[in-house]
Amino acid sequence: MNPAAFFDSVTGMVVVAIIFAVPILAVVGALAVTLSLVNRHHKERMKMIEQGMFPPPPAKPKGTYNGLLITGAILLAFGLALLAGELAGKAKDFTGGFIFGFIGLAMLACFAIIRGSKKARPDENNDAGTAVPPKTPEPPLD
Repeated sequence: MNPAAFFDSVTGMVVVAIIFAVPILAVVGALAVTLSLVNRHHKERMKMIEQGMFPPPPAKPKGTYNGLLITGAILLAFGLALLAGELAGKAKDFTGGFIFGFIGLAMLACFAIIRGSKKARPDENNDAGTAVPPKTPEPPLD
């Protein structure tokens, strides 16, 4: 069948519309959910302020590069595994084992590196820099 004739038919247009409708609806749905969550969070904070409460400060993201370390190690391990599979020559059946083995070793190495860096910084879990509003004293009971 000629592709131009397919797109000229009603069936072709319906198929193309369905193909593009699914990702568009997914993006619109994700945006709607995100906006509703942000709006709900804003309303909760405003209600707390109206009641005289201090809303907690927004959480600041912690800047670590652990994801980059893990991604780089996995990509390096994947490349080394493919190289080892090619160097194995005729035994290409072992390439899958090399891939899983090298990636497992890379993840274990990342675990050891991240664990070692966390032990070197014991102050990371301390929330000394977080501003906490003062508590108002409760009136005495008569």
